[in-house]
Amino acid sequence: MLDEPMRFHTSLRIGGPAEMLVFPSSRDELKGILAIAHSAGVPLFLIGQGTNLLVKDEGIKGVVVNLARFDPEIRFLSDHTVKSGPGVPVVKLAREAINRGLGGLEFAIGIPGSLGGALYMNAGAYGFSIGERVTEVATLDFLGNERIRSREELEFFYRKSTFQDEKSIIVEIFLALYPANREELQTKAAQIQKMRRSKQPHKPSAGSVFRNPPGNPAGLLIEKAGVKGHVIGGAQVSTLHGNFIVNTGGATAEDVLNLVEWMRTRVRETQGTELELEIKVVGRDGIERGR
Repeated sequence: MLDEPMRFHTSLRIGGPAEMLVFPSSRDELKGILAIAHSAGVPLFLIGQGTNLLVKDEGIKGVVVNLARFDPEIRFLSDHTVKSGPGVPVVKLAREAINRGLGGLEFAIGIPGSLGGALYMNAGAYGFSIGERVTEVATLDFLGNERIRSREELEFFYRKSTFQDEKSIIVEIFLALYPANREELQTKAAQIQKMRRSKQPHKPSAGSVFRNPPGNPAGLLIEKAGVKGHVIGGAQVSTLHGNFIVNTGGATAEDVLNLVEWMRTRVRETQGTELELEIKVVGRDGIERGR
């Protein structure tokens, strides 16, 4: 796809055009794209389901590689390990594990986006994170060279992983699960879904805007700063959860960025805390990894 509006490929429903958007479905197709981009000197950017992403209004230069259709098969192995491609939705993987009586992913039942994106961000909820379940990951560098790494070769922290510091593409993931009572897992998952639905907005968003400072949830700091419900253009600080910005209709990336800076300023002035972005901001000038 040429000059494809990224608002159709992000959960915020915001974003200017990608010069070229491609959807590889296999490792060979991906390697072919990497080879062409390298020989042409074209920049690359990767997305899954675009759930933690704000694309600027001017769009993205080069080739955007969307992995949402990449290797969609989930394989449950005899040792209770699950093998999955990066494009598999986290919710789908968690649900299939639960229905097989395998525990370890109940916390992820409400996490949006793809498994590759979740691993990249070390997504988590309720005190657990996806990195805790990893046993092995296969990656490609931007030249198409494959590398397989064990859990011991990888590092995961709060919303941080090894993959954020390197130019690599996650192509295969192994997660360790464990046998558990299926009915109990289903009950726990239903409780988690209910909690998430009651606390998080249902309008288009990119999830949590800011990382939680140590000991202080960002949403609580924002609420204390009195900014819930504030609107700039089509972007609004959610009235349900202070750490979400929602698209009320027709919001631009500039609206969101202006609102982000306004929230930061108010929290700094009233709470004395500097908030750090969790969402990724992307534009023709590259990726902004928070502040």
